[in-house]
Amino acid sequence: MPELVINTNVSKDKVTTDVLLKLSKIFCTTIGKPEQYCTVRVVPDQLMTFSGSTDACAQASIMSIGRLGVEENKLHSAAIFTAVEQLLGVPQDRMYITFTDKPSSEVGYKGTTFHSIMGK
Repeated sequence: MPELVINTNVSKDKVTTDVLLKLSKIFCTTIGKPEQYCTVRVVPDQLMTFSGSTDACAQASIMSIGRLGVEENKLHSAAIFTAVEQLLGVPQDRMYITFTDKPSSEVGYKGTTFHSIMGK
């Protein structure tokens, strides 16, 4: 159920299967959830500016049921900013990450919600 979405103006040819799989491993490790439940989506070739420039930039969002908060988000930021810089070439000062902590009743899976699956 944790989701990492990265919108970027980096070209599609730089977003290889290897890059996606590395991002998935890093994301699952930092969020502390099994990879079988995590999704990573990179949306390349976006028409984007950051700080008045069209140089490589990104806007990321992380959604999870729990595992987000003041201290946790600092750890997630460190991991994701470093990974995006290394794997996609986006400098850390040309990207933002937003965090959304969803209630289990607002995330569906296998015809029900995680509230039913988790019992809370």
